[in-house]
Amino acid sequence: MTNTTRLLLVLGLGAFSPMVWAQSTSEQLLQLRQEVSVLQGEVNSLIAVQKAERGSQSALADLVNRSQRMEAEIRDLRGELESKTHALEQQQKATEQRLNSLAAAMATVAPATSADLSAAPVASVSSAAQGTKTSNALASALGDASESSVPGLGQADYQRAFDLLRAGKYGSAVTALQDFIRKYPQSSLVVNAYYWLGQAQYVLGQNDAAIKSLSTVENQYAQSSLAPEAMLRLAEVYQATGQATKARAVLNKVLKQYPSTPSAQKAQARLQAMSR
Repeated sequence: MTNTTRLLLVLGLGAFSPMVWAQSTSEQLLQLRQEVSVLQGEVNSLIAVQKAERGSQSALADLVNRSQRMEAEIRDLRGELESKTHALEQQQKATEQRLNSLAAAMATVAPATSADLSAAPVASVSSAAQGTKTSNALASALGDASESSVPGLGQADYQRAFDLLRAGKYGSAVTALQDFIRKYPQSSLVVNAYYWLGQAQYVLGQNDAAIKSLSTVENQYAQSSLAPEAMLRLAEVYQATGQATKARAVLNKVLKQYPSTPSAQKAQARLQAMSR
């Protein structure tokens, strides 16, 4: 190989080396860029996972909160249900007690009949010291109402009202008895109508109306045999409505006004029961 040839070879190689180096550097740069791109993708994936985890934690926390709220609502509803159930049971017991009281009253006191007004529950309960048998019989026949009262007036209407009561149609009985009182204010049976009206109103839970009707018997027909029984029921209504003081006052009044009577014995027993 001549010197000229060697020189040309050296010059050729020297001219080729920068191109090779540039190509190698470009490939390395491309490779680095690819690696950076891969790393960036991994970083983005990690960020996405973290965001997803935070979102899942937030969703889980929200679900827990909702669950706790629902549990609290269920507890409140359960408590409300138990309270209403108890109130309903108490109401049913009170209604049963009222019905039993009415049944006992109807078994003890029969309705007046046109054939025998003296057997009606309008007989006088005044003591023997206050009058003779003749005066008591007269007071019984007249129902101890006013001097202008008419024995047996409106008997058929009264009987229909009483039959409604006996059939358990208390709402209809109340209306019929009120109509009877308005239609026949002078009838000797008005005291009976007020008495049974108060009983029916008590069964229906119309306590204020029952108090008014039974108080009418007590105040306007004090000499009627129904008066002490009406007062006993009046005391029962007072006690049922939380007015124990008024109930005791009425029972003591029965003892004072109607001594030595079955009604007085009942009043005494109730007073003793209230004192326990």
